[in-house]
Amino acid sequence: ALAVLRCCGAGWVDPDTPRKARSATSLRSRHAHDIVYSDEFNVDGRTFNDGHDPRWTAVDKNDYTNMALHFYKASHVTTSGGALNITTAYEPTSFMSAEDKKGFVEMVKRTKPYASGMVQGWGKFCFTGGIMEVRARLPGKGKVGGMWPAMWLLGSLARATYVGSTDWVWPWSFDKCDRSLQPKQEINACEPNPHYGLAPNTGRGAPEIDLLEAM
Repeated sequence: ALAVLRCCGAGWVDPDTPRKARSATSLRSRHAHDIVYSDEFNVDGRTFNDGHDPRWTAVDKNDYTNMALHFYKASHVTTSGGALNITTAYEPTSFMSAEDKKGFVEMVKRTKPYASGMVQGWGKFCFTGGIMEVRARLPGKGKVGGMWPAMWLLGSLARATYVGSTDWVWPWSFDKCDRSLQPKQEINACEPNPHYGLAPNTGRGAPEIDLLEAM
């Protein structure tokens, strides 16, 4: 189950979310927050292929990051028993990979031994602050490594595993002009005449906020 709470407003609240879970108090500011988004995943058989679901997309692509051994498949993300289930299995998958060969892009056939799933909310729902709560059961045994389950947030300027989209905007964002850091953030506060109709002297990035990563 997933819930997002903010100080005000309304949104996509799952009717199956219990009333007692529709508000929370910040441990830091002590401000009350009301829920604006939740998904209990109580409907069995939901599919998350591109365009199937208004809230989530399960990607169907290679994971180029972190020397991953898996290929993401939308079919590995399902709902049953009141939960969103992501399955990792030995399932050799071949695909064509666009790779840099001395300055030229070359299509190379690759095979990954495992298949897994990643579900994203990119381009569907954004929030700028508040409280996020997730209830999840992690895979595997606590003393056995090799898996990397995670729940995390990424600024909407980038999209996870689409590595080109994160260039010079990830993993953090700052909004002050610092010449030593300027080359590391494409949209920075040192630029008085930015491109793309952006506000002058305003920095933007795609920060990553990890709720949980287990290895």
